[in-house]
Amino acid sequence: MKKYIVFLALLFAGVNSYGQSISFFDLTNLTNLTDGQAHTYLTLGNVFKHQYIEESNGKTIEHFSSKSNKVAHQTITIGQNAILSNGTILRTVTYTTTDPQHIVNLISQARRAQLTMKFQGQDEQNNIYKFNNDFYDITMLISTTANKGSVEISQKEFVGY
Repeated sequence: MKKYIVFLALLFAGVNSYGQSISFFDLTNLTNLTDGQAHTYLTLGNVFKHQYIEESNGKTIEHFSSKSNKVAHQTITIGQNAILSNGTILRTVTYTTTDPQHIVNLISQARRAQLTMKFQGQDEQNNIYKFNNDFYDITMLISTTANKGSVEISQKEFVGY
């Protein structure tokens, strides 16, 4: 009988709780997609809506925001990239949220993915966490002055052996 009561309590608690809209692996996968594919992935998932397009230095940067009012506001920016001399495009995806717990969750996901933490520190405004591996440079910030955080994932040039 106690098991059923605990189960029902967890079920009702879960009904009122809402999580973040994207995982660490989704963010890293977005860097591997073209801008069109990333746009489609974000809009077809029915979690993010296209907010606006910005032209910056000849690049089309797209901004998306979370649709649900039940979770903290989240945004994703795609279209920031660097083009190498050999034509390779290195993409950057930026995620921001008004719930710092989302960033804490992404930090734990990065650790579970066995990314190397290269730096953990703090400046006047943020707690800073830097991870990397052969493919990505990742900077995660949790604000110490406001209720927000951000993640920037940039592809690295891979040099084969």
